[in-house]
Amino acid sequence: MASVRDSQAFRLNLVGIVALSLFVALFARLYSLQVLHEEQFQAAAVSNTNRTLSTEAPRGRILDSEGRILVDNKSTLVVFVDNFVLADQLNSRQEREQLALRLATSLSDNGVLTKVSSILRELEDAKYGPFDKIPVASGVTEEFKVWLKERDFQFPGVEIETESIRFYPYGAAASHVLGYIGPINQDELELRATSAKAYQPADEIGKAGVEAAFEEVLRGVPGSQEIIVDARNQIVGYGDILSPQPGSDVQLTIDIDLQIEVEEELKSQLEARRLVREDNKLTGDNSFFVAPAGAAVVLNPNGSQILAMASYPAYDQREFIGGISAAQFDALTNEDAHAPLSNRAIQGLYAPGSTFKPFTAFAAMNSGLMSDRGALTQYSELFDPGFFTLPGCDGGKCEFQNAQRTEYGLVDLRRALTVSSDVYFYRLAWFFEISPSVRSTALQDGVRAFGFGRRTGVPLAYEVAGLVPDEDLKAARHEDLPEVFTEGNWFAGDTLNTAIGQGDMGVTPLQLANAYATLANGGTLYSPNIAKTAIDPATREIEIDYQPRALGEIYLPPEIRDPLIDGLAGVTTQEDGTGFFAFETYPQDLLAVAGKTGTSEKFGKQDFALFAGFGPVENPEYVIVMVLEEAGFGSESAAPGVRNIFEALATNSIPISEPLDLDYLNAPVIVGIKAPGDELALNEEPPS
Repeated sequence: MASVRDSQAFRLNLVGIVALSLFVALFARLYSLQVLHEEQFQAAAVSNTNRTLSTEAPRGRILDSEGRILVDNKSTLVVFVDNFVLADQLNSRQEREQLALRLATSLSDNGVLTKVSSILRELEDAKYGPFDKIPVASGVTEEFKVWLKERDFQFPGVEIETESIRFYPYGAAASHVLGYIGPINQDELELRATSAKAYQPADEIGKAGVEAAFEEVLRGVPGSQEIIVDARNQIVGYGDILSPQPGSDVQLTIDIDLQIEVEEELKSQLEARRLVREDNKLTGDNSFFVAPAGAAVVLNPNGSQILAMASYPAYDQREFIGGISAAQFDALTNEDAHAPLSNRAIQGLYAPGSTFKPFTAFAAMNSGLMSDRGALTQYSELFDPGFFTLPGCDGGKCEFQNAQRTEYGLVDLRRALTVSSDVYFYRLAWFFEISPSVRSTALQDGVRAFGFGRRTGVPLAYEVAGLVPDEDLKAARHEDLPEVFTEGNWFAGDTLNTAIGQGDMGVTPLQLANAYATLANGGTLYSPNIAKTAIDPATREIEIDYQPRALGEIYLPPEIRDPLIDGLAGVTTQEDGTGFFAFETYPQDLLAVAGKTGTSEKFGKQDFALFAGFGPVENPEYVIVMVLEEAGFGSESAAPGVRNIFEALATNSIPISEPLDLDYLNAPVIVGIKAPGDELALNEEPPS
């Protein structure tokens, strides 16, 4: 009997111990939660009940050099769907489809063409949070806003609010300079995860041009609104409000009057060349010139400020307002349409032809090849019978000739530049090859000093570096792609082609203009600037002053620079100068111009036309370069185009450009939204 009672007592004691242990553990956990970790869990509780909604700030404006507004913000009415209401009241896809159908029909009836699939895609996009308002259309009228308000029971969660969109007072002018904005993608979002300007998945960001280059300046600081929700995500209150701060204005170096003049001149020269037949005496091909595309740049050489930059064909940046369809974007990047989205001024890679000859001559003088102790001097006369036969050549191309095999007789450096004697520069290149006192890369080293073969550093995306061919590059290309670059050895013929800006030599129009700016200003190589200042929108005070950026100095004493300038001045003023016909009636007394014509060859295409000029010759203020693809001789097309721009500058006859709509701030903007299936990563690099 005692043993049974002992056993029961033992079990009761054991149960008591277990129960006590459990209570001790429970009280310890409660103490930990309520005392030791009180602050931590209070913070967690707050984060679980507080939500922050972001409000995008207005972007800064973009101004021209005179303060005229090129890109502004404009109010428009945007149709939103409240994601919170959508989740609370329209749970099934069928209900959402019905809402999208009613909304698309109503919008289309009111002039804003919208498709059901487009609205549904936006409503189901994961980038929108549970409390975000989803934009589905913009540009609706006040009348539609009233109409919708009267029928809000048919459109649960649908609201119309005033939003800011980009507006372009001068229309499509300067589109390649200004660029455009578009929806931020995941890569861009991750790149700016730590930005003080707090990017959100539904934000827009600069994608090209100044909009992209000065994104951090133009973007404002977003505002925020705190909301308080319960465990069921029901809004129970509101917290602090932080107002958005607008972005800073950016004032450019671009003069919009000059910009429009250059764009129109570039377009008109190309159109004119399409009406001209090619007089090809060698092949008998007399087809019309294709002249599909081109670029032009105007610089102030004193600091290398970009005054105008044009590329043709151009595009209309207004097409990107409210989103652009994949079909539209494909059309803008289509090579068959000559890729209107590409900025040929910084992305087009061209053989410079004879516009390159002054830099070959500099390399000869700078290296000592053409000096009192060298094989030649600037006064040395070389005989030009119209062709040059490469000494010792036993295969391949052995004879090199002038255009149309023209004979110039005895020519020195000045006359060689004026009449553009290829043979003179072929002979100069041969001296580079055979002179033991000159290093093998003297030609390449000399021209690279002017910035060829590397990016200029202009603050615009997608600039290409250009190409200065040499022995190492040719060998590396052959090793990497032997089926494309079948020869890896460097020959004398390669040096000859490089000396006249042919072969594999490649420059951008901006790069060529910047090199001429360096020659014009006396030897300072600058990185081109396109912005002058960043301005506080409230105080109008300058926040950033974009100063000239010197990259280096080039040794250009009078004995080197003077013969180059003299030869280039003869191009436009002497009767045998290659640019004389284009400048025959030009007012040299108002703004004297020196320059160089160029005609470059590209396999399978008609000749490319180039002209580079600067003036006034004694104290240069302008450098102008124009490149016209498949437009024939530079003297016949590019030179007249540059001449017309110089004449407008010399006579102060550039028309004053007026905004397209002086009352634009109060006028509605009608824009649509993306078409079905239009998923597009706008940060993809446009083809060059």
